[in-house]
Amino acid sequence: MLLACSLAWTPAQAQVQAQVRAPVGLEKPVPKLARPVAAAVLPTPVRELGGIEEYRLPNGLQVLLFPDATQTTTTVNITYRVGSRHEAPGEYGMAHLLEHMLFKGTARQKDIPGAMAQRGVRFNGTTTVDRTNYFASFNANADTLAFLLDLEADRMVNSRVAKADLDTEMTVVRNEFERGENQPFAVLVQRVNAAAFAWHPYGHATIGPKSDIENVPIEKLQGFYKRFYRPDNATLLIAGAFDKAATLALIGQHFGPIARPAAPVPQPYTVEPAQDGERSVVVRRVGGQPILLANYHVPAITHPDTPALIVYGLLMSLQPSGQLYKQLVEPKLAVAAGLAGTGGVDPYVSSAYAVLPPDGDVAKVEALLLDLAEGRNAPAFDETELARVRDIAVNRYREQMKNPEALIQQISGLIAAGDWRLLFQLMEDIPKVTLADVDRVRKAYFKPANRTLGRYLPAPSVERVEVPPAPPLAQRLAELKGPPKVEAGEQLEPVPAVLESRTRRATLPSGIALHTLQKQTRGNTVVLQMQLRWGEREATYARNGTGFVGALMDEGSAGYTRQQLQDALIKLRASLNITSYDQGATLFLSAERDTLLPALRVAADVLRRPLFPQEAFERELKANLASIEASRQEPQVLRQEATRAHYNQARGVKLGHPDYVMSLDERIANLKATTLDDVKRFYADYWSANDAQISVVGALPDGLAAEVDRLFGDWKKPAAPKFVRHVPEHVAIPPARFDAIARDKANAIVRLHESLPLNAEDPDYPALELAVHIFGGGGLESRLSERVRQKEGLTYGIGASLNAGYWGRAGSFAIQATYAPDKRDRVIAVVQEEVARMAAQGVTAAELARAKQDILEGRKQGRADPGALAGGLTSLAERGETWAAAQKRDEALAAVTVEQANAAWRKHIRADGFVISTAGDFKTP
Repeated sequence: MLLACSLAWTPAQAQVQAQVRAPVGLEKPVPKLARPVAAAVLPTPVRELGGIEEYRLPNGLQVLLFPDATQTTTTVNITYRVGSRHEAPGEYGMAHLLEHMLFKGTARQKDIPGAMAQRGVRFNGTTTVDRTNYFASFNANADTLAFLLDLEADRMVNSRVAKADLDTEMTVVRNEFERGENQPFAVLVQRVNAAAFAWHPYGHATIGPKSDIENVPIEKLQGFYKRFYRPDNATLLIAGAFDKAATLALIGQHFGPIARPAAPVPQPYTVEPAQDGERSVVVRRVGGQPILLANYHVPAITHPDTPALIVYGLLMSLQPSGQLYKQLVEPKLAVAAGLAGTGGVDPYVSSAYAVLPPDGDVAKVEALLLDLAEGRNAPAFDETELARVRDIAVNRYREQMKNPEALIQQISGLIAAGDWRLLFQLMEDIPKVTLADVDRVRKAYFKPANRTLGRYLPAPSVERVEVPPAPPLAQRLAELKGPPKVEAGEQLEPVPAVLESRTRRATLPSGIALHTLQKQTRGNTVVLQMQLRWGEREATYARNGTGFVGALMDEGSAGYTRQQLQDALIKLRASLNITSYDQGATLFLSAERDTLLPALRVAADVLRRPLFPQEAFERELKANLASIEASRQEPQVLRQEATRAHYNQARGVKLGHPDYVMSLDERIANLKATTLDDVKRFYADYWSANDAQISVVGALPDGLAAEVDRLFGDWKKPAAPKFVRHVPEHVAIPPARFDAIARDKANAIVRLHESLPLNAEDPDYPALELAVHIFGGGGLESRLSERVRQKEGLTYGIGASLNAGYWGRAGSFAIQATYAPDKRDRVIAVVQEEVARMAAQGVTAAELARAKQDILEGRKQGRADPGALAGGLTSLAERGETWAAAQKRDEALAAVTVEQANAAWRKHIRADGFVISTAGDFKTP
């Protein structure tokens, strides 16, 4: 949710990100800024804190390095202190639009997405009210790092911002705007912000209005670029594995010659006056469910009140102890509720919200929400709750410090506020917040006169809340102490041969399969995945409530109440997640070496002695029903409703069969027929460790195998039905066309789908995987994106996907896109043209090489993550394979020829075989 509480600051206004594409031409480019001929200089050291080193170049460029030799990846991020608050009327959305345009290339780099894909780089950009950033992550490689530093220096001053590119990119951004207009919560946030700010640009959505997106002159966009893209307005951040000395030399070489402009960076100076009474706004849209949102003005994030505001939000929102949760969600008056938000560079808002079921009592919930947020008749907080929040803050801080790449992204959001060290200041201040501090900020800012809600009501008197200015930041940071270090890890090359050398497989005396991979991780992180399996598909599908079992397990066990369970995991610096389905369940546990075994004991109690309280079941049931009801007018749901009878008929199935696609009403009826006794009986009949396997990756603790066998070895049910794997078979679905009407939706969708008799182990699967990647699965450089988005400007997002499992032969191929409703026929026609062109012309050697690099680099990056490795161990064990099988699949993909890729496409993809379905607000007679 937009208002989810986070200790890393992002303004409560939606950040928008550019999924960009390669440029198509030049027209009136921004004049190239000549770099002065000067000897490169090394960045000068400024300070070090928390393992982050700060440097400066004479031209003003700030450089932050977070070297970590244990990582196998590197992240490069450049943040510009410019966002939507720097825009003028008629130019709203320009910062975000420019973010898109900076991927169009320079005179030297004409195809940025293509160049990134060739090097296996994952990249993107985002824009908020205060800043714009561009980031790229890749498997550590000195040449790739040198390329990215050269690229970022080049496009800082030489980006091509041309009219021809703007003409097509404008329609892409407009489609992104329209897609946001389909989301009720996002629309409500924008409208409430607009009412909350009479003058300050924080009241304008970052993406801008449709009129400005469509009409902004290229000259204004070029001028905006020249004003704000400059070294003294930027921070370069590099994290992960890299040679520090060589990197500093490259930074000096590429960025040092860029001149600092003579004129200072323009700064906004509008100050929002104190609000003089309650404000309100009403949004009416088709579909969705009732939502209440109350905004309260709060100081800039640099103000000393910010830590107390963060703590207040956590105290109000945490589940299950938070006041909003206990008084709104637990009694089932709302399905979700929370409070969060801090200031930005300037004073911004903290927001309280509640999401109601369709039949909810809006007036009653509104009164309760405002009374709680504003402290009227609210229960007093106690020291236990405060200690819990402090522990959460410390745990989140530790998690941030374990992941340099993630930390560097979070720091990027604070750069615009004045100083990257503010994150560490907040981490020091939050544990010092007292209950008196919380009470003070609630009384200071959470007042009716400072509130923007859903309607206007005259007040007997006018009360203004003057938001105090923040003191000088240097004064606040003067006594800042360095953060504690977390344990270092090791660099482990994420290739199958190395992973196999670290993998150990054992069958415990109880029969439980245990697979481990030893890896010294940063912060001694260790992840555990347990997979339980049982029964036959038809028998388990016929049982009601199978999915509720896992969902209710965090409600407590014989040994722990829900609150005690949460507190125990917080103390152990652990996270626990259990998901269940008809034929099994998966437990995911993340902890540290010294806490994994105690956390596993907690998990064992939850798995083996769950409480399944009636009140929690009713709450979960009501939330599920509300979600289904609220989705009735959503385009994706309407599209699926239109096609389901066709699929059911082709498969020859009826209600009650596992392959049958239910209607919304049938799903609701099934939920309403489910009782808590159904849940308890299914658990009693099936749940056990009869068929169990556990995968563990990271800093392994001593005694792991013995503890696993002690905790779960006797969890047996001899009478429980044994697991029988379902092997799906191909069923041909006849081609057809379906169009559903989704009223009052600015964005439309289309899906082209066909079933394939395909298995992931088929000899031609790697060739087809590559062909699909080239066609529409490779992101911005794919053929679909290049044609439909870049050349035609018809969509913000389009892609193709291939699905094929290890067992059975029920594969499928699908194409999906969003677009403006009046462009439906053109979008379908262009997609079909590209399908035909792919068959007729085939792929090129260059496309194939780039796709191989992209897929193989992606696999390598995935194998560097402990959680993904645990899942990989489980998957290999299920198939009776070792990491050698993964190496064999990599080699098979690398060996595919152009002829094989083209042959696989022509064999499997039939241009006349699609089920085409659309949904949108199409004009009908």
